[in-house]
Amino acid sequence: MSAGSALGIAAAVAVAVTAIGWRTVLTMIAVSVVALAVVGFVNVTSIMFG
Repeated sequence: MSAGSALGIAAAVAVAVTAIGWRTVLTMIAVSVVALAVVGFVNVTSIMFG
């Protein structure tokens, strides 16, 4: 990840936090992390048993 995209992400998070609040942003991040974990787990298990 380049510094530019990291700054862009940080700016987007800051805007989102000021717009909709901390709890909503943290919930969205948590949901996306869980979704990624589930997708990764499904991929690994399908490769193992495939």
